[in-house]
Order: sequence, then structure tokens, then C-alpha cells
Amino acid sequence: MSEENVEVVRRAFEAFSRRDRDAWRSICDDALEAVPSGDWPETATIRGGEAAWDFFLQAEEPWETGTHQLAEMIDAGEDRVVAHQVREMRGKESGVTVRYDYWAVIRVHAGKVIRVEYFGTRDEALEAVGLRE
Repeated sequence: MSEENVEVVRRAFEAFSRRDRDAWRSICDDALEAVPSGDWPETATIRGGEAAWDFFLQAEEPWETGTHQLAEMIDAGEDRVVAHQVREMRGKESGVTVRYDYWAVIRVHAGKVIRVEYFGTRDEALEAVGLRE
């Protein structure tokens, strides 16, 4: 099941990168929970697939169009995948460039993403799934 979960996460990531709402929503559970990293302006858990889609799109709004990359995916066993997402970003108005570099622990159940929790470092994400290096 773990390899299948990795593939589910990859498909969800690719659908969002294409801004294919219907494909992304078909992969994500209606009760999806998205938990932002503690260093994001929004720290409250986002509940619901539609609310999560809107949140992720809104987070992209200040930045020029670009694509996030999956730099690494780790099968964390059972129902969890750890994913490293990166993107070089440039502010639409300011022109400021920043590097988006976050780790996510993604839970999959019955072929659907049910929870995404973001972390600032690889170590934090691995610790959250009980893995240590």
C-alpha cells in the first residue's frame, strides 16, 4: 500500500501544479485537513478539501506563476508519505525572490489524501512520523 500512497501524493502534487482543481479534489478527501507550518502567517488548521484548495491558491497569489518541485518523497510506512517541496519564488509587486522550502507529512486513506501537515525541516517531518536519521 505504501508505494500506492506515494503515487497518490505525486498525482495530487502534479494536479495542483497544473491548477487542475477537479483532478486535485478527486484525489483529496472532502474532510482533508491542512496544517500550516508554525512560521506561516496562517497557523490554524484548514478543514475541508475545498477550503484547502482555496488556501493553497491564496498562498500563491502574491507570487509570480511558477511550479513547486518535489525534491524528495519518503515512504513513511502505513498511511504516511513525507514530501520535500521547493520553489524559487518572485513577488509580483516587490520583485523580491525567496526560496519556498518545506517538508510535508501527508496521510493517505483509501487512495485519498486526508491530511497534510507542513514542517520547516526534514528532521521535524521525520520526527513527526517516528523516523530519525
